[in-house]
Amino acid sequence: MNKKNPHTRPFSMAERWRSFHYAWRGLVHAFRITHNFYIHAGIATLVILLAFYLNVSRLEWAVLILCIGLVSAAEALNTAIEELVNLLHPQRDDRAGRIKDMAAGAVLICAVCAALAGLLILLPPLLASLFT
Repeated sequence: MNKKNPHTRPFSMAERWRSFHYAWRGLVHAFRITHNFYIHAGIATLVILLAFYLNVSRLEWAVLILCIGLVSAAEALNTAIEELVNLLHPQRDDRAGRIKDMAAGAVLICAVCAALAGLLILLPPLLASLFT
């Protein structure tokens, strides 16, 4: 049996749990070092509280949860890319900067789209509840 190739080893539940542990550890690390995660978490909390208050539909909940997950995953990937670029190229370099800027731009695209979806879902019932 080849220990280096995971595709030739039999399925192991212990290895699956270990992979979840590593993933969780990575998320905790990203949350600790990336201040933007605090902003995303705060906005996500507000969106969730507002969605509860407005009693949105299950489909609207699904869209909101997907948007929150998409932005969070994009931020985690951006953090991983920044860490990798810093590791491989610690000195200042225009190419490394562009790579980091493009990754941050991907997060911005996700965040803007999520914000627009959130406004489409939450703004009409919020305005209706405020003016009735």
